[in-house]
Amino acid sequence: MHQLLIIDDQTVLADDLAEMLPWHEIGIDIVHKAYSGREALELLYEHSISIVVTDIRMPGMSGLELISEIKRNWRHIKCILLTGYDDFEYTKQALQLKSYDYLLKPVEDQELMDSVSRALSDLEKEWQEISSTQKAMYALREQLPKLREYLLLDLISGKQAPDSNSLVKKLDMYEVQINNADSFRMMLLRIDNFDGSYDTAGEALIEYALTNMAAELFGDRMTLWHCKDSHGIIVCILSLYSPLQETLNIPQEHEEELDDWIEKQAIQLQHAAKTYLKIGISVLTSKSGQFPQDIGSMYQSSLGDFRHFIGNDTELFVSLAKKRDRGEMQQLGELYRMPTLASMLEIGQWEAVDLKLAAIFHELEEEWSGSQEHILETYFVIASSIASLIHRSKKWLADTIGDDFYAVANGQPLQTVEDLRSWTERVIASYRRSVSDVKTDSRSNIIRKVQEYIVANIDTASLQTISSNIYLNPSYLSKIYKLETGEGISEYILSVRMEKASTLLSQSPEKIYEISVMLGYQKPSYFIQLFKKYYGVTPQEYRNKLGL
Repeated sequence: MHQLLIIDDQTVLADDLAEMLPWHEIGIDIVHKAYSGREALELLYEHSISIVVTDIRMPGMSGLELISEIKRNWRHIKCILLTGYDDFEYTKQALQLKSYDYLLKPVEDQELMDSVSRALSDLEKEWQEISSTQKAMYALREQLPKLREYLLLDLISGKQAPDSNSLVKKLDMYEVQINNADSFRMMLLRIDNFDGSYDTAGEALIEYALTNMAAELFGDRMTLWHCKDSHGIIVCILSLYSPLQETLNIPQEHEEELDDWIEKQAIQLQHAAKTYLKIGISVLTSKSGQFPQDIGSMYQSSLGDFRHFIGNDTELFVSLAKKRDRGEMQQLGELYRMPTLASMLEIGQWEAVDLKLAAIFHELEEEWSGSQEHILETYFVIASSIASLIHRSKKWLADTIGDDFYAVANGQPLQTVEDLRSWTERVIASYRRSVSDVKTDSRSNIIRKVQEYIVANIDTASLQTISSNIYLNPSYLSKIYKLETGEGISEYILSVRMEKASTLLSQSPEKIYEISVMLGYQKPSYFIQLFKKYYGVTPQEYRNKLGL
């Protein structure tokens, strides 16, 4: 996957060199051509060029000026100069610029192809040396790199306090080249396409080779300190060498220039990984922060942005230095729309529960599949509903939902909508089984009958009508219900009526006095009084807030 760029202001010559020679025979897949230095720079920014062949004398930007610009921005590109002037001064300048070769025009086709072939071979050797498994094996056996990784992992996870004296000592002991109050950027790398041919040791070697490439590409200006987090993402801290901190960390234009440079190096890293390691990677780079106080918060925010902007897509690059718009934050609708999931679960309306969950997850997938915040919000609502119901039945969460309790209690995150869906289905199935078992208990069965009657007869339900329906003494029924649930039957009737009231107010056109009668309140003023006491607003104010 090598690309060649040929530049000559003589358009016929540039066209002939680009189109007439069998470049594919020496490993060139794509040949670009340009007729000026400025045009060449535009192509260099757009494509991953491996070799540049350029004339020296061109109007505007000369070939030497072009090579100088290339070496400043793309240090691994091999540059071959063509000139019709056998002038020692040009040769000397070309050597000073570390040009790969210097050929006199008119150049023989084979001579040019041989030069390009040698450049490709040397380029391969350079990257092979950087990513060689022997070098990786040797580094992995060394303890110092591992100690640095563990320290960075402790910093981003919060185990290592950023303001402690021990941190300063460890940084010095482990030879980490970053100081207190230094400016830094964070870069997250994710390998997207391990093909399964690597075992654990092989993956570690590839990861090491990748970070070694990154250190090489960023090494002109910045040190690189890295670790691998619990999500399999390689976290890199990029900091300017100490002498540069004083000159580049204050003026805004220098910050912007540095961010642009970081972006170019990150894109080159993606290309090098694809070409030489045969892997695709996704990359995210952060804004600048101050070490060490910003490192924990920057990691969490960068991780969230990685999931939001990249998610399950592959081989993407995102720079947070250029502010990105997440869109306006909006609340989930289906999760809170009446009747709620909790109320359906409480009375065992299992078909309605399935429909409700389908609607909730449809909204998540369609509108918020990449939003970790909305996934987390949905988890909290569902988890609190299940926990409340299980505890009210006097059971332990761990006994009822098993390993799904320990997974969350131990901090294993639900990162995707599919993770949350699977967890929810398992937990509700476990709860449903526990409810089924409880039905054999007479008291629990009585409670369920009471609640089912109230829901079905919301306008006429009272202690007397309920006791008549299930053939129990009102006093005894009231006592059992209070003992088992912790609340009185009248309180439950009120909560069901108020929830039904909120549903009718938000979803039906009936007038408030009509809703009052539907709920069993013959005096609308009494209904209004109860509603305000329950929700803190009157029914009309409630509708006004909903914009109805």
